[in-house]
Amino acid sequence: MATKEAYLSELEAQMEKYKNKISKIDELVSNYKSSNKKQLMAERDSLKEKFQEGENTLKKIKSSSEDNYEKIKEASLETFENLKEAFYEFSNLLTMEQLTKAKNEIVEFGDEKLDEIEDYIKKRPLLIVGCALGMGFLIGTLLRSSK
Repeated sequence: MATKEAYLSELEAQMEKYKNKISKIDELVSNYKSSNKKQLMAERDSLKEKFQEGENTLKKIKSSSEDNYEKIKEASLETFENLKEAFYEFSNLLTMEQLTKAKNEIVEFGDEKLDEIEDYIKKRPLLIVGCALGMGFLIGTLLRSSK
């Protein structure tokens, strides 16, 4: 009896953690502004379904008799493993989205700087040509004197 109670206590604590994580995910997704919000919401819904399966399985284990407790416990392991994997996959999805967003911001910043340089060159072409000639002369002189 003690093993069933200990297992149930551990399982209930884990399910409570998952419930809190889902609550945080709901907040995150509701405030999320990105092109893949639909995909994120679909993944969240799938996660909630797996969580509900876990809740139902927990209820079955709680209501099981000592005779069939082990059988139900063995059958439930896959459900809880699927739930754990779903949370892992969801966290990877968020991480990949955050990396993609950061990459896009970096590319956008680089494009802006290139545009600024192009504008500067267009406004001061003689200055740029003079600087290029001066740098070429300096590099040529340094290379010639090093021989």
